[in-house]
Formats: sequence, C-alpha cells, structure tokens
Amino acid sequence: MLARLGLTRPSLRALTFAALTLASFPGVSWAEEESQKGMPQLNPDSYFSQVFWLAVFFVLTLVFLRFVGLPRITAIIDERARKIGGDIASAEALRNQAAEAEKTYDTTMAAARGKARQLLAETYEKNTAALAEETRLATATFERQVEQAVKGVEAAQEQALKSIRDVAVGLAAEITQKLSGHAPGADRVALAVDKAVGEIA
Repeated sequence: MLARLGLTRPSLRALTFAALTLASFPGVSWAEEESQKGMPQLNPDSYFSQVFWLAVFFVLTLVFLRFVGLPRITAIIDERARKIGGDIASAEALRNQAAEAEKTYDTTMAAARGKARQLLAETYEKNTAALAEETRLATATFERQVEQAVKGVEAAQEQALKSIRDVAVGLAAEITQKLSGHAPGADRVALAVDKAVGEIA
C-alpha cells in the first residue's frame, strides 16, 4: 500500500514527526487563536510561529512532491512515452509489412502477366501451325480431287470421242455401201474417218 502511494518508511517517519511537532506547539491550539485580538498575521509575537509553519508546510510540500507527486507524474510520462513509442513501432512494422505485401503483389502480377504472354504466344504458335497443317491438307485434298475430276473428264471425253468415231465409221461405211453398191473395208473407212477428223482438228 505504501509503495502504491509512493511513500517510504523514512518519509512516513518524517511526516509522523512533523505531526507530533504541530500538536506540541502551544500557539496552534484553537482556544489560543480564539483568545487573540486582531489579525494574527500582524501580531509580532506570532511571526516566528508563522515562519516556522510556513517552512514546515514548504518542507512537507517538497516531501510530498518528491516522494508522491513527481514519481507519479514521471511514471505517467514514461508510460505515455512507452505507449507512443510502441504505437510508432507498430505503425512502422505495419508500414513495412504493407510495403512488403505491395512488393510481393507487384512481383506476382508481373510473373502472372509474363506467364499469360508466354501462354498466349505458345497458343498462337500452336494455332498457326495447326491452321497451316489443315490448310496444307485441305489444299492437297482439293488438288487430288481436281486431278481426279480432270482425269474423269478426260476419260469421259476420250470415251465420247471414241463413241463418236465408231458412230462416224459406221455411218461412213453405210453411206458408202448405199452410194457404191458394195461394202467398203472397215480399215479403209476407219482410216478415212481419222483423216477427216484430223483435218477438222
């Protein structure tokens, strides 16, 4: 309890001695003060007593401030300074953590953007290669189909020309037989038709 109030045993003994001294002085009793006439402060007989009690009060005030008031004020100031220092340290730590988090975020975002660009480039290259391969296959397929169609047309044209030649040879042989009265040789008729077709071409 004494430590909480800021009092020590020497200071307690000093206060007890001062109280006993006050109680033993004859000029401080209430009856004597009441018996005095006029203002006690102006009575020359009480000058020593007033100076003594002023000194005692001053000493007690100094003792109180030294052992009670100043330690409490110093403790409050120290506690406030410690708290402010702790708050400043916490704020600095939080600021450092925020800066580190921002740095980590920037690094992560830069890596993510780089990875995205890399994936985009790889995807573009794959799609370009696949499109080129599909175009090549489609072109080759189209060329084969065109070639097959051209061959089919040529075969059909050749077959048609052959059919026309056979018809022409037959008609020429029939016409020659009707005009001359005898059937010509098939080789001669075919040769004549081929000669006529060559002249027309």
